[in-house]
Amino acid sequence: MQRISLAFLRAGNSQLAGAEYLCIIKPMSAQEVIAEFKALPPAERALVTKFVVENDDSWIPDEFKEAMKDAEAGRFVDMETALHETPPPRLR
Repeated sequence: MQRISLAFLRAGNSQLAGAEYLCIIKPMSAQEVIAEFKALPPAERALVTKFVVENDDSWIPDEFKEAMKDAEAGRFVDMETALHETPPPRLR
């Protein structure tokens, strides 16, 4: 099973680099990528999933990202305080 469609063309002779090759990569559709993903063994699928989760946060809502920044900066309050105490004047 071929994972990426490649074509190698001889690009010429170079005395510095020896033989040079031009690699042409055929673009893949989303369906092709998904099919390739499904064909991977479970351990490799886990690595791909981990990579996507760590490197693409487009699936995380912006509101959640903002809340995480607030929490990291110490701008949060526990639920009991939020529900049962009057907020400070600056937050009213």
